[in-house]
Amino acid sequence: MARITRLRKSLGVAAKCLHNLGDRNQRVWMLTLTYAGSNRQWHARHISQFLDGLRKWHYSRTGSKKVRYVWAAELQERGVIHYHVICWLDHALTPPKPDRPWRNRDGWQPPMWRHGMSNRLESTAPVAYIMKYASKIESKNIGGFPRGARIHGCGGLDVVGRGIRRWVMWPAYVQGNADCSERWRPAKGGGYENAATGEVLHAEFAPAGGSFTRFVRVRRHPRLIEAGGPFMWLRS
Repeated sequence: MARITRLRKSLGVAAKCLHNLGDRNQRVWMLTLTYAGSNRQWHARHISQFLDGLRKWHYSRTGSKKVRYVWAAELQERGVIHYHVICWLDHALTPPKPDRPWRNRDGWQPPMWRHGMSNRLESTAPVAYIMKYASKIESKNIGGFPRGARIHGCGGLDVVGRGIRRWVMWPAYVQGNADCSERWRPAKGGGYENAATGEVLHAEFAPAGGSFTRFVRVRRHPRLIEAGGPFMWLRS
């Protein structure tokens, strides 16, 4: 369940931040990547190879490899993984269909997605679109994904966006003691460590009964602030 919660938080915040980075004339595209066969044809590198191709195409059109995108994996009714990708582009750009060759100054390039079919649609509600598919992933079906599969990702965030996304993913006891510019990371043995100062906040809950299905509170850290969302300290 924790993995699903992290997925929904990460995708929702990333999509909002990425959307706000663009201007009013930006165009948002929804790309669906489907396998022609079964999960036996799946490999973890396939989604990375597609994103590399998308960056290469973007560079050929703009001179920049930085693309704003989020993606989520989903299981079809037949149990085969497929991907939903949203990318934010300048108003003059239309991405090629992922399963079709595309052209740059060097000539024709192979399809970005070579493993089956694809779909391409323009979106007017990208955040709602990606959260719709994230909501379909439940604890009862998450085990159906191929072993080792990542189920979500994003790219193109600026420094502020990365800080906001990082803050949202922290537990409440870190959120109440750190702003979104700070870098806290999981500590050895549990809890979180400030990467700059070495300060450690130990986890407030521990597994009970030798399993990770039930947790009990073992400590309570004081909060410097009851934060309702990402924030920055006012520094003199």
